[in-house]
Amino acid sequence: MRIGFALLTLFSLSCLAGDTQPPLENVVGDAQMGMQIFNDRDRGHCVLCHRVSNNPAPFQGNIGIPLDGIATRLTAGQLRYRIIDSSRLNPETVMPAYHKTDGLTQVQSSYRDQPILSATEIEHLVSYLLTLTEVHQ
Repeated sequence: MRIGFALLTLFSLSCLAGDTQPPLENVVGDAQMGMQIFNDRDRGHCVLCHRVSNNPAPFQGNIGIPLDGIATRLTAGQLRYRIIDSSRLNPETVMPAYHKTDGLTQVQSSYRDQPILSATEIEHLVSYLLTLTEVHQ
């Protein structure tokens, strides 16, 4: 029993250690552009599932976690890791893989081999999420 617990703990720690992603490109993200991507219904459309209290976008979602204070809980690398392909953490997630192109099915031919967001757009989005330090009730 103790060996099983030790292996489970070791596995959990190794998953957390790999839970980060360096930038995909050598660009500095712009938080204002990131907020536009977050709200844009043709690009990121993060607001469909997530809520940010001080975000002016109407009709914010409640499927994903609220993102108030997310910058106090996750690093840039951890945010980027989740945006690129959150199924690496949770295979059952409904969150799209925003920068994954391999292994996808049912992709319209005009979108095949293209990520939803470019590496630069991901950096903008990460920069915006890093501004979310306040927790609102």
